[in-house]
Amino acid sequence: MTEKAEKQRSPQAETAEVERVTADTRRSERPEWTSERAFILSTAAAGVGLGNLWRFPYILGDNGGGAFLMAYLIAMICVGVPFAALEIAAGRLAHGSSVTTYARISRLAGVYGWGVVLLTLIINSYYFVVTGWTAAYAGQSLFGGAQDFATFTDGYGSLWFLLAVTAGVGIVLAAGLAGIERFTKVLVPILLATVLGLAVYGLSNGTAGETVSFLFAPDVSQLGRLDIWAAAFGQAFYSLTIGQGYLITYGSYLPRGVRVVRSVGAIAGINVMVALLAGLMIFPLVFRFDLDPAAGSDLAFKVLPQAFDQMSAGAWVAPLFFGLFFFAAFSSCIAGAKVVVAALSDRWGLGNRSAVGLGMAAIAVLGVPSALSYAAPGWHLWGQPVLDAVDGIAGSGVVVVSGLVGAALLAWTLSGKRWATVMERTTPRVSRAAVTIGRWAPLPVGLLLAASWATG
Repeated sequence: MTEKAEKQRSPQAETAEVERVTADTRRSERPEWTSERAFILSTAAAGVGLGNLWRFPYILGDNGGGAFLMAYLIAMICVGVPFAALEIAAGRLAHGSSVTTYARISRLAGVYGWGVVLLTLIINSYYFVVTGWTAAYAGQSLFGGAQDFATFTDGYGSLWFLLAVTAGVGIVLAAGLAGIERFTKVLVPILLATVLGLAVYGLSNGTAGETVSFLFAPDVSQLGRLDIWAAAFGQAFYSLTIGQGYLITYGSYLPRGVRVVRSVGAIAGINVMVALLAGLMIFPLVFRFDLDPAAGSDLAFKVLPQAFDQMSAGAWVAPLFFGLFFFAAFSSCIAGAKVVVAALSDRWGLGNRSAVGLGMAAIAVLGVPSALSYAAPGWHLWGQPVLDAVDGIAGSGVVVVSGLVGAALLAWTLSGKRWATVMERTTPRVSRAAVTIGRWAPLPVGLLLAASWATG
């Protein structure tokens, strides 16, 4: 380039060049997933844990079964998948944490990025507690039978297992991205095989007909209920980890050549499959033993052990079930903690182990109130256990709001052509559809959520 041409370059061109060089530098310095398969398995594992094995069945039971399932699938396909594609593509573009990604849009958006990290930190605080329950029940089931849930929560087991899970997650994250890959490559195939086997067992030994009717014969008139749609969008966002920084963080490690839309489709497919199998695994036993499908967040820990106690094969089904629960939940904890650790590392330049130590300490401290709400002190908030109160707010409403705000910020930032480039090998029509949904879907979904809240 001549000296004259160099002087005539516009400030915008210079800025674009700086961003390109910066992005290339970040890419060269940042580790990457070894393959598209590793990315898909790791990202799917982030959501299928407690999102689909613990939360989906009890949300489904609370909202009447088939009508909620229909609303959930619509929310997942029409809004969840496009939003997830935008978040993953944004992470790939910025090569950084949620804070780094949104800060590239504007200073105010950067503040929102910190809000995402804080939200994920809060969700982790009770997620780790529930994961501790799965660990406790898996161990107890293996060595003589699980305690009654009321007995377990009479002591301080929730607190001790919270600390144990926090330490375990810290060990995996200290090994870096390779540690996450090694764990999920082994876990996800075993998880899918186990949940499939337990679903077959549940249908064979439980009340299959009532379960199929409950799940797949919806009362269509119930689709007029705002609370069902609000719960469906909340679960879709929760299970795909939208608005929580998981997708942006994992997308920032994405290598070239990976097709974002294809990957998101595979991730969503795994999520839906595990959610359906979880329902087919749990509800046949619930109906067979005349238990309550709307038992709430402790469905898996209070209701199912009653079924296992009455089953001839309960001695081996219970540890298998809770072992599956634990490893799936543990993978979700890893992903959630990675969001916090990546933000700390990017923002303050901390080494991986220092960021891991600080992040784990923050999760443990915030998790204490949720742990003690299901322990001897019995801490309550607004008339319910702290854990349930926090999940009711952060796990549905705030997650949806965060996902809507994030999608709008991302979709209005770049053109459809630029998004197509970032997503790689995506047809322009698909990328334009994702951007259009990201721009315009937040308003009606936000109004739906507000109306649901207003009507109680």
